[in-house]
Amino acid sequence: MTQMMSQEIEYNVLGCKVRVRPDQNDSHNAKAVVDLINAEIQQLKISRPQLRDTDVAVLVALKIATEKMQLEDEYKQNIFKLEESLETALQALNVETN
Repeated sequence: MTQMMSQEIEYNVLGCKVRVRPDQNDSHNAKAVVDLINAEIQQLKISRPQLRDTDVAVLVALKIATEKMQLEDEYKQNIFKLEESLETALQALNVETN
């Protein structure tokens, strides 16, 4: 990681220089994202050293996209359950007040 002028930060991902100009509050997130990507890359390269960097990049992208979609589905299910619980509670309150 290299810090450059005007808060631009440079990272190395699979030998590629990635420059990020995060907001003041976002510099920690940018580093955390790059660290996550690099950890996934290292793990995959250790378990499957024969893979080319492009293959590693695609597999890491697919893994992270899959995890994102699973989290979004879980979030939606939790919101739906919360709405159902609220409706049940509201109906119970309406029954008690009538």
